[in-house]
Amino acid sequence: MSATVSPSVTDTFWWPSTVTPWVRAMAIASVVANSLLILTGGLVRLTGSGLGCPTWPRCTDESWTNTAEMGIHGLIEFGNRLLTFVLTVVAVLTFLSVLRLRHQFPRMFLFALLLGIGIPVQALIGGITVLVQLHPLVVGAHYLVSATMIVLATLLVLDTRRAGLATVAYAQRPGQLPGREVPVRLLAAAVGVLSAIILYVGTLVTGTGPHAGDEDSARLAFEPRLITFTHVVPVYLIVATVVIALILGMKQNWPKVLVRAYMLLAGVLVLQGLVGYYQYLNNVPVLSVAIHMVLSAIMIWAATRVCSISFQITKDPTEALADRALARDSDVTEPVL
Repeated sequence: MSATVSPSVTDTFWWPSTVTPWVRAMAIASVVANSLLILTGGLVRLTGSGLGCPTWPRCTDESWTNTAEMGIHGLIEFGNRLLTFVLTVVAVLTFLSVLRLRHQFPRMFLFALLLGIGIPVQALIGGITVLVQLHPLVVGAHYLVSATMIVLATLLVLDTRRAGLATVAYAQRPGQLPGREVPVRLLAAAVGVLSAIILYVGTLVTGTGPHAGDEDSARLAFEPRLITFTHVVPVYLIVATVVIALILGMKQNWPKVLVRAYMLLAGVLVLQGLVGYYQYLNNVPVLSVAIHMVLSAIMIWAATRVCSISFQITKDPTEALADRALARDSDVTEPVL
């Protein structure tokens, strides 16, 4: 049997053997950084800077960076590319923060690993986007990968909080809704599926609209009103799903953590709907589209929380026994969120 080594001897701030505030902070940083990528990518497109750097991986055939002759569009596009380095730093630090936890918490390790792998995938798709002159389907794929990264980062945040904060672990403990697991999980699954449909069809609406990222870029051939209506249908369905969940939650006394998660999602959906209708009725002004994109990142985060919490609290308590034993071995001594 190997000797047990005191965490105070082996731990470092950035490479801990327990779920520390640093681990939770890096998970949150992953959510913020990947959400920021959606914002900066949107600014590139909305300012017509999509081909500000006309080639890839260089900004021009002769230069890795933008030049003064390229003006503001080159600066904006190159700035968006530089964000990849920020994402890389965050991803590496996040991966290191959970590396020694991989046996106790393999899901955390998997999420961090996938977040790291997602960066070169994003860079490659971004390069293809430039090389195909901002084809809207490739631009949409670029956005959807960012959305997936936000989902993974949110799941990582939730896992680190459950493992590192006792109050959160208790609030989201398994087995809280005996006999009601199926409807709770079905509603959560509906939220997840409808959110994915909304995001995908949203990329088609964007690919049909006026904000291509460059004045010479191609547009999808959908009839604008028809594709917008197609986008609205799953929005109405997810709103109905959330309303049903809130009614059942209050009537059946669901755990407060789940009801609050649904209420948060409901608020985001209302804001998204208001902004969406405003931009539709006012010929999609740039500022409203930017706000709509930021809210889409928040919606991804909120919908992921609903799904994760729903499946966590309806889990069979016996399934969590092994995880609890491993968590006890991790010597968590601080309060948990």
